[in-house]
Amino acid sequence: MKRILFASCWLLVACDVSASQPTDTAKVPPTEPVEASVVEPEQAKPEAAPQPEPAPAAAAEPAPAAALSIVELKPSAGPLAQQLRLYAKRAAKQGQRVVLEMGAPWCPPCKRAKALLAEDGIKADLGGVVLLRANSDVWGEDLDDLGFNAPVIPVYYALDEAGGPSGDSARGDRWKNRAQVRKGLLAFLRGE
Repeated sequence: MKRILFASCWLLVACDVSASQPTDTAKVPPTEPVEASVVEPEQAKPEAAPQPEPAPAAAAEPAPAAALSIVELKPSAGPLAQQLRLYAKRAAKQGQRVVLEMGAPWCPPCKRAKALLAEDGIKADLGGVVLLRANSDVWGEDLDDLGFNAPVIPVYYALDEAGGPSGDSARGDRWKNRAQVRKGLLAFLRGE
């Protein structure tokens, strides 16, 4: 995407530069101004952008993230509702799935899930997913007020575009071993 933006910006600059040149210094005679604006950017293009441009269809679609993105929600970053809205809107614009994890550092199933998600292979398999971690001990009342009511932890909620619970959730207390955590959590994060 950066390459496309760079190439597009470069072409705009190149066109502006060629348009601002006096006609007596241009290589093409003044009777052919259209050809001058076409020829000059093409001559300079290989030097400024040596990499080929991607196909236009790829530029129209948002590119999913290369790996799972994990964000620890902290009170110092502002109110919980505001943080959830911000991440939900960003994810929606980028075509990503955003999930809220309610857990705590002392919780054994939370630790199993956290260890699994820290693995590079797992992170790579979950490209396009943003996981927001909310410590239940810190955010308890705020989570309840926003409709994230959990009788146990960890609990995972898919967020809607406004940052609220979408109705899709998964309880991590049912995953007793690594294989169950892997199967249940990864399926939920992918939206399966």
